[in-house]
Amino acid sequence: MTTTPNPKTCEAKIDGVWRAMTLPEAAAHHAMAVTRCPACHGRVSIHRNYTARGGLSLAHRKGFDGCPLLPGRFNGTPSLHPQALA
Repeated sequence: MTTTPNPKTCEAKIDGVWRAMTLPEAAAHHAMAVTRCPACHGRVSIHRNYTARGGLSLAHRKGFDGCPLLPGRFNGTPSLHPQALA
């Protein structure tokens, strides 16, 4: 893992294949698909912000220290999630 993926994207498993997409696309067209983090491949869900600004965000179902998309927990060494989805 050399670059940090965009936190406004995820990967959704569609017809047995992981496909990268934006959070709005995943929420609108693939809401029932299993989604994973593009950085660590841990399972994620998409959360909608219902404030005036709105928006979507990626939330790890189970956080860990090796994901650069978790700035509050990241230990500086990117790695795959211990329960990474293949």
